[in-house]
Amino acid sequence: MSLAARLARPEILVAPGAYDALTARLLERAGFEALYRGGYAAAASAFGLPDLGLTTLTESVEHARRIVDASSLPLIADADTGYGEVPQVVRTVQELERAGVAAVQLEDQVFPKRCGHMAGKKVIPVDEMVVKLRAALRARRRPETVIVARTDSAAVLGLDDAIERAGVYAEAGAGLVFVDAPQSEDDLRRIGSAGIGAPLMVNVSEHGKTPDLGADAFQELGFSLVIYPTSTLFAAAGSTADLAATLMRDRSTRAAVPRMMPFSELNEVLGASDWDRLEDNLRGVT
Repeated sequence: MSLAARLARPEILVAPGAYDALTARLLERAGFEALYRGGYAAAASAFGLPDLGLTTLTESVEHARRIVDASSLPLIADADTGYGEVPQVVRTVQELERAGVAAVQLEDQVFPKRCGHMAGKKVIPVDEMVVKLRAALRARRRPETVIVARTDSAAVLGLDDAIERAGVYAEAGAGLVFVDAPQSEDDLRRIGSAGIGAPLMVNVSEHGKTPDLGADAFQELGFSLVIYPTSTLFAAAGSTADLAATLMRDRSTRAAVPRMMPFSELNEVLGASDWDRLEDNLRGVT
């Protein structure tokens, strides 16, 4: 089933963030139906950088390709502002499609952008974003590729402006619309009941501005997709920091072993036995 077809179903889609290929395998194994590749998690995990528009299109495409190659799940790829103007947006969509992503997300921030839950954001005029969306839609080589339109206007010009922008972006042809950083259940209710004209997406970052009402509540408010883009990153960072403290304190990892995935289980996740069977088959071993 394509991502577009899944979004058309009444049940909300939950997409956790996969910040690398191993995380993608673990999330697919857990039973999720889709994955999200966020710019914040990618910059942090792959480069140790903050989400300030410091990564390039080439780096983002390669990062997305590794995740796609590791999982059969559709991947929603954050492409920031499209890395420039109309020509760059066209190339961004085409390169990410070639990498195998199911959806490309573009936002209406000024380049270089900032994480949606950081202060100091600026947005471009609505008309400029509409042109970018038209370029993205025309650039697609696969009509099922979903173009996601994100607006950061709520934090800059207010929620009313963000909702108005979302409606304009839906009218321009966006297959999924994302009003970033609403700050309350009332804000979420206003977005969900605004009649925007396209499936709606909500983003939950555990340390961000939007409350986590849970997938069922988001569905009741009118959202078709909820992403948890940084949850795995925060969990891994916390776990690694705890392990480092344990090793520094105890000069051993013995106390942390119960919290680690066993070697045999990780090899199963990585498909090691499939590679062994392939080699045995080629050698004629039964």
